[in-house]
Amino acid sequence: MEEENINVDEFVFESLLEDSTTKIEEKEDTLCSSGVLDMNKLLSVISSQFQAQSLEIKEMKSQFEAQDARWATRLEEQETRLTTKLSQITEHISAQVTVQLKEQDARVSQVSSQMQELKTQISEEQDKVKADVEELKDRLRDLQLNRPMVSTSSVKVNTPSFDGTTPFQIFKLQFEKTADTNKWNAEDKVAQLFVALKGAAAKILQTIPNCESSSYEALMAAVERRYGSEHRRQIFQIELQNRKQKASESLQEFTTEVERLAHLAYAHKSAEYIEDMKIHSFVNGIRDENTRYSALACPKSRFAETVSFALTHETASLLSNRTFKAHRVEIEEPAWTKKFLEEMHKMLEKSGETRKKNDGVVKCFNCGKGGYIARNCNMESNRPNYLSGRKRKAEEDQPTLKSTQSLN
Repeated sequence: MEEENINVDEFVFESLLEDSTTKIEEKEDTLCSSGVLDMNKLLSVISSQFQAQSLEIKEMKSQFEAQDARWATRLEEQETRLTTKLSQITEHISAQVTVQLKEQDARVSQVSSQMQELKTQISEEQDKVKADVEELKDRLRDLQLNRPMVSTSSVKVNTPSFDGTTPFQIFKLQFEKTADTNKWNAEDKVAQLFVALKGAAAKILQTIPNCESSSYEALMAAVERRYGSEHRRQIFQIELQNRKQKASESLQEFTTEVERLAHLAYAHKSAEYIEDMKIHSFVNGIRDENTRYSALACPKSRFAETVSFALTHETASLLSNRTFKAHRVEIEEPAWTKKFLEEMHKMLEKSGETRKKNDGVVKCFNCGKGGYIARNCNMESNRPNYLSGRKRKAEEDQPTLKSTQSLN
């Protein structure tokens, strides 16, 4: 084609195109015919499967219907059974309830009858009690009109007496306790208080006006004004502050005195304040320095604990002290003592004689005049100065006396 000067690109193969198109059309016809055949096969297969499934569905439906019929029969049977059981149970329960209700009705009727009987009994008893109360009121009126001033038959405890020597607070507590025990009323208290006042305390009755003589409060207030300790609080406080243990006083006696003064001085204060004041006064008033130091070094919160600690320490200190053997020492009496005693004996005899002669008139031993004694005399003494000699001799013999005391 190149030799014939023919362009290959522009040359059209008509015969070839025609042949190819015809072939393609034939192929398409064959394919279409084959596709139609395949679709028919598929449809036949699908229809056959659908029929088989519809048969299966029908069978299953028949089975379900059979099962439904069975369940329905079973349910009907169970319903009949339950209805019969329920009917039986309801009948049984109704029978029991009716029996119980009848029993309760019988009990209620019994209780109501008993309540009626109790009401009648209570009403009868109330009437009796009212009658008894009226009788007692009448008797009480008769007793109040005709009873004596002091009912000595009802006295259980004797009335304490008061003459002014015992503390008033103690008497008041005893009298009020006696009144409570004997169950005295106001008139009984007045009568017993009149009887209880003795001696100087009975003179208070002269100072009470007639309008107040029948009042227990007025009588007791008058006695308290005279013998009470309310106006002496400051005095008791000063005594408590300055109270010290005496040389011949034991710790127990000192404890009792401190407690008495503390309650009298601070009766209006609280119990805690009184406790603190008792502890403070007791510790500061202890005579033994070691015991006081120990009590201050180991303070206690309660007064009883402080006292027991002080007593224990005092006992321990006494037991731990060393014992020394004392040697007998004879001291020769000076010559002037015998002479001094003789002169004093003579002077005493003369004074006794002069007193007998003068019929009890006091005279001075120095000047011989009456009306005063020798220590109040202004004249110089004419007696021999034995006392000054004795004092001088005692000062000379003082070292020897100290040595003997240390030995003892």
